[in-house]
Amino acid sequence: MRIAFQAAAAALLAAAVVSASPARAQDYPTSSIRLVIPFPPGGSTDLVGRLLAAYLGDQWKQTVVVDNKPGGNGMLGPTFAARSKPDGYTILLAAPSIATAVTSMKDMPIDPEKELEGVSQLIHTEYVVAVNSKLPVKTLKELIAYAKANPGKLNYGSFAVGSRLTSEYFNSIAGVEITHVGYKGEALMVAAVASGEVQVGLATTVTLKEPAARGEVRILAVTGDTRSKIFPDVPTAEEAGLPGFDTTVWFGLFAPAGTPPAIKNKIAAEVAKFVRQPDIIAKMEGAGLTPRASTPEAMSRYLSQDIKRAIETAKRAGIEPQ
Repeated sequence: MRIAFQAAAAALLAAAVVSASPARAQDYPTSSIRLVIPFPPGGSTDLVGRLLAAYLGDQWKQTVVVDNKPGGNGMLGPTFAARSKPDGYTILLAAPSIATAVTSMKDMPIDPEKELEGVSQLIHTEYVVAVNSKLPVKTLKELIAYAKANPGKLNYGSFAVGSRLTSEYFNSIAGVEITHVGYKGEALMVAAVASGEVQVGLATTVTLKEPAARGEVRILAVTGDTRSKIFPDVPTAEEAGLPGFDTTVWFGLFAPAGTPPAIKNKIAAEVAKFVRQPDIIAKMEGAGLTPRASTPEAMSRYLSQDIKRAIETAKRAGIEPQ
């Protein structure tokens, strides 16, 4: 009798837990939400995060607090988010630096694949292959041919780990060896390409718009799967003859591992509405960003694919974690 009673009680408890989970997701959120951004205020991630926070706050009638946590080689914010309670009240807005960190940090504070779960993509933007306008190449194929015919004569600029890995990935699939020169910021790197200090650079579309308009740099290709709205006449890398060179910069939302799927799906559904708002589209495209949502599963896969590619590229290039 006692065993039967205990079994019945356990079954009732399990049923209560199962039935309570959808109820919690349905009621979510009932208090303020923290949106962690692992970068300082003022950048493009901060812009997107604050637009999203304002939108979600308005839709859910709850305060969404933007919490900028730069530092720790970009891992302070992700670590804080990963170690937060998995209840949907702490969300991380991350960029590809969370994937490339595994190639630059010997002692990672967290395992992003295991301790964070995707919620939704927010934006993507293309890298642009640019060369100094005095370099005698006008297409991506001509750049590759020139690099092969003139080994050791070309340098490329980078401004972060992800930027360097993308450039090294280009070296790998194009079969060339363009030498790396590091800079402390994207603007400095673009200026170096414009002046001829280095001959090649991969940067985001918005930073190259003005140098291209002035005739200081020539844009050869964009790395996304579609042409850029800023450079509509420039072919994608695949159109230019280099299939597979499809790396993009993304911003995405992540939650601590163990966050209920129903809550992640609810957030993702709101993000899907957010990226379709005309005023949001206008503000993002003005910053060279393209709004794009996804499912939680797709965002997790995106992170895993980027981590795998970063590790493989770093290994080929001989880049060692510090």
